[in-house]
Amino acid sequence: MESQTADTMDTTKEIDARDTRQIFGKNDPAMPAEFRDLLIQLLGEHLENNGNPEYRRILANIINAGLRFAPHGRAMEIEAEIIKQEVGHGQVVADLLQGLGVDPNGERPIKQYAFHIPLEDWIDLAWFHALIDRVGLYVGVEWVGSPYAPLAEVSPQLEADEKFHTRAGFLHLKEICATPEGRAAAQERLKKWWPAALDMFGRSGSVNSPLYVKWGIKMHGNEELRQKYIAEVMPELTKLGMKAPDNLTKRRFL
Repeated sequence: MESQTADTMDTTKEIDARDTRQIFGKNDPAMPAEFRDLLIQLLGEHLENNGNPEYRRILANIINAGLRFAPHGRAMEIEAEIIKQEVGHGQVVADLLQGLGVDPNGERPIKQYAFHIPLEDWIDLAWFHALIDRVGLYVGVEWVGSPYAPLAEVSPQLEADEKFHTRAGFLHLKEICATPEGRAAAQERLKKWWPAALDMFGRSGSVNSPLYVKWGIKMHGNEELRQKYIAEVMPELTKLGMKAPDNLTKRRFL
């Protein structure tokens, strides 16, 4: 099932708005301290970083679930490709941190609780890709056209990979929902994954969110991006015969 997020999200106008900003390269002496500090904070808190043992443990959980629960060989191939791409993303972020003079190695807690929800079966993993990986797609789109040249350079590939991950999740869900029993089980499990996905965008009143927008590191604030996500995921859920839970139920970060 083709995900509509990247296909329908029009970023051209928003990227054009950043064309007049100064572009900073690696080790650029003209880079303002606040801009550099925000980049380091953003990348340091980012999930994907091969230098972080916590990220490796999360990847191990995902591939374990993918290979254990996949209903057929093609699904196993898809899961293996997803992990390969995720490892690539982790190296990209590690390299970006090094380019900013930061050691990427060492234990960094991953605060997004969605990545600590147990993947107990194939339905869990399908929703994880469809909803949680989809948030990663939005992050990739936000970074396209970044005023930090090394980040702008890698963003299109990150976006394309995350687009594949979320498509895979909806493909898995389409198979699951082919029976009334599977659809009912997927609908029940959505109660767990929907609030976790919405919380990944962060607090609406985040202090740093406007600063990221100010410097062009992001194009949207947290709540604006969350609302775009909701609007674009809803039609995908409808295609599956699903109905999303209330957007505030069981939320932790409003």
